Amino acid sequence: MKNISSYILMDSKKYAVGLFALIGSSLLFAGCATTGHHERKGAVAGAATGAVLGAIIGNQSGEEGEGAAIGAVAGAIIGREMGRSKDQADLGAGRPRTPPQVYDATRVDYGAMMTEDEKQRVRDRAGKDEIDDWGYYLTSDEKRRILDRAEQGVGL
Repeated sequence: MKNISSYILMDSKKYAVGLFALIGSSLLFAGCATTGHHERKGAVAGAATGAVLGAIIGNQSGEEGEGAAIGAVAGAIIGREMGRSKDQADLGAGRPRTPPQVYDATRVDYGAMMTEDEKQRVRDRAGKDEIDDWGYYLTSDEKRRILDRAEQGVGL
């Protein structure tokens, strides 16, 4: 005849097996670096849900640990596949990506930052009355001085 402590020990072993199965399958399916965001979340959520349902179903047959392990693996696979389809749908939707903002010194509108006196000096030096690209006729020192002044907000 078994005493009460042997039944408690057997039950705790079954729960420990289920817990290890849940943790192991979660790490197995969620640990991949190549998976998408929804795929990882789906695998973990599926493993947790499957382990709970498997433990409940396994309890009916007296095998909570095995039921939890099988449920965790099946739930992780199903959850991962559902998450993968969500990731593919997100990629297929073609969310617009904004390119990184890069400073391009050739696209600076120096004419907007120059005073009328500076513009007149450049016109005289270039020998033209109409100048479209002010940066072409400015020296690097003049460009630097104009940009520094614009950063400080002085004289504009």
